[in-house]
Amino acid sequence: MDVRKMDNLWKFLSIKNNLPVTIQVDQLIKYTFRLGNMQLSHQFNPKIWQQSTLTLADKDFQERAILKHFHHKKKKFGFQQDLTSTHVQIFFPRAILQLKTHYELEVMQDRSGHFCLVISPFVPKNIYEILDAVNFSSKELWKRNFFSEAIRN
Repeated sequence: MDVRKMDNLWKFLSIKNNLPVTIQVDQLIKYTFRLGNMQLSHQFNPKIWQQSTLTLADKDFQERAILKHFHHKKKKFGFQQDLTSTHVQIFFPRAILQLKTHYELEVMQDRSGHFCLVISPFVPKNIYEILDAVNFSSKELWKRNFFSEAIRN
């Protein structure tokens, strides 16, 4: 994957949806969008693409006040899996569990009821992979699309 291609994907979404994008460049590159009370950020290391994460959260989500936490690790070839409890209370819509077939999934809820969803590694090849992951998640958690579906046509 090329950094320029990733930059074009996010800037295209920014222009087509009339959303301002904030870009931070350091050792990691981070794209951040805000729409109402939702915040989307994609953070990746251009040298190691498997360290990329997509975070979709409420604007008021408090990282220090996490009440409920769900984490599903994706199986990696050749690495020993940590034993985790199979009896975990699902506090979010069950449809979100479909994402764990493609990504490592982490869902958190703070004491105020705000959600944060983190999927990794998120390396989209085209605009449709971004729309599928982001709009599906935001529809299930916040009952609205983050990006416009008119882009698909």
